[in-house]
Amino acid sequence: MTVMALLTVEGLQVHFGHDENQVQALYDVDLTIEPGEIVGLVGESGSGKTVTSLALMGLLDPRSSRIEGRAVLDGQPLWNERGERNAARRDVPLAMVFQEPMTALDPVFTVGSQLMETLRTRRGMDKAQARAESVALLDAVGISDPKARMKAYPHELSGGMRQRVMIAIALACDPKLLIADEPTTAVDVTIQAQLLDLIKSLARERGMSVLFVTHDLGVVSETCDRMITMYAGRIVERGPVAEVLGSPGHPYTMGLLAALPSPGSRGERLATIPGRVPPPGTTVEGCVFRPRCPFAVDECTKPQDLIPLSTAREARCIRSRELDFQGVAR
Repeated sequence: MTVMALLTVEGLQVHFGHDENQVQALYDVDLTIEPGEIVGLVGESGSGKTVTSLALMGLLDPRSSRIEGRAVLDGQPLWNERGERNAARRDVPLAMVFQEPMTALDPVFTVGSQLMETLRTRRGMDKAQARAESVALLDAVGISDPKARMKAYPHELSGGMRQRVMIAIALACDPKLLIADEPTTAVDVTIQAQLLDLIKSLARERGMSVLFVTHDLGVVSETCDRMITMYAGRIVERGPVAEVLGSPGHPYTMGLLAALPSPGSRGERLATIPGRVPPPGTTVEGCVFRPRCPFAVDECTKPQDLIPLSTAREARCIRSRELDFQGVAR
């Protein structure tokens, strides 16, 4: 029996600006997420990861951006044919945890009031119900003495505690899909491990899918079932995490993997990818990664499509089957 995808995105394009000043940030992004699946969306800053997330959340300003394509979550379209937000978005089972909790939380309201507002707005609870559920959510995300923490202001909590509060607020929306936009960037490695374990366990307990936006392949390896590599607003590779990290099919994924520090590389210069991600709107003939690619050939000046490497894997590189990226990555 075929399981219907929870999220289906087809031909997603995002433009910023208007008329002659318009630039394109996303190019025909297609992706699916199955129920209960954790998918990693990886790439350097400027690759299009966060723009993809904000487009799905409906947080791009319609006065300065334009969305094309189709996105359906749990049978509900996220925007109409004109790219306008679905008027019934409040009922869409989608929530997001942002990268920096100190700027995402309102500093003049207590943690409890922000949680209760979400529950009363999104789930129609009365004040007493919202208070009891807020305490339960703070307890679920591992915050000790949740009743006392309800009265705390964001500045009175550590970075890790604030991020747990953000996760609790996201869970208050009762999402089937949680978008986590680099939720562990602002915390140390010990707290990072705790937050990753928390998100995984909550996803398991609630049958919740997660789109994990990150530049850290170590996080993807520990957390995700499947990964999608983005570069310059395009998907360049996707597949099961073990397969992609074990034998990357695109030189960009290989470069990201090679840049990971290893225990045996102490005192050695870390590998880097030369150059930088092109700014949105930059025109590159053929493969967009070609100017930075050590394996580029003349054929790479032609348009590149995603090429199937197996039943579950694709890569946007004409040399994927020819080169041993695994050997290079080691």
